[in-house]
Amino acid sequence: MNNQTIAEVEDTEYLYWKDLKESLEKLEKNKDFKKVILEGYFKEKAVNGVSLLASPQIKRNGARSDVMEALIAISQLEDYFLTIKAMGEEPEEDGSEETEE
Repeated sequence: MNNQTIAEVEDTEYLYWKDLKESLEKLEKNKDFKKVILEGYFKEKAVNGVSLLASPQIKRNGARSDVMEALIAISQLEDYFLTIKAMGEEPEEDGSEETEE
C-alpha cells in the first residue's frame, strides 16, 4: 500500500472510533443509560456477583463458573467502552512526518 492509501485507511478507522466515542459520550449523559448500565450493570450487578462467589449454596451447586462468566461479561463491556474512548481520541502528532523524494 502506498502512503496515501495507508493514511486514508487510518483516517477512516479514526473516524469510525471517533463516531463511536461521541455516541458513547451522549449515552453516558443519558439518565436512563446511567441508571441501567453504569450503575445497575457495572456496579450493582458486579458487586452482587462478587458476593455470590462466597455463597455456600453457589459453591455447593458448582455454580461459581456461571457467576464468573457473568462478571467477565461485565468486564468485557466495560473494556469495550474504554477501547472506544481510547481509539476515539485525537491522534497525537509525532512530528515525524515522512517526506517523499
